[in-house]
Amino acid sequence: MTIKWEALLQVFGATMLTTLLVVTLFVLGIRALSSDKKVPAYASFAGCVAVVLYGLSLIVF
Repeated sequence: MTIKWEALLQVFGATMLTTLLVVTLFVLGIRALSSDKKVPAYASFAGCVAVVLYGLSLIVF
């Protein structure tokens, strides 16, 4: 049995980038809500939902 290190590093990198993206969008949404900017906040939260749903669709389908 061999380990494909390149594939493992690709998955690790994609996971880290996606996590960073979701956390950044969520923090931007929280900051926008705290300064009463509703539309950018909802757009940030919608981006979070879109990324999570895309990830779930990759797992299910």
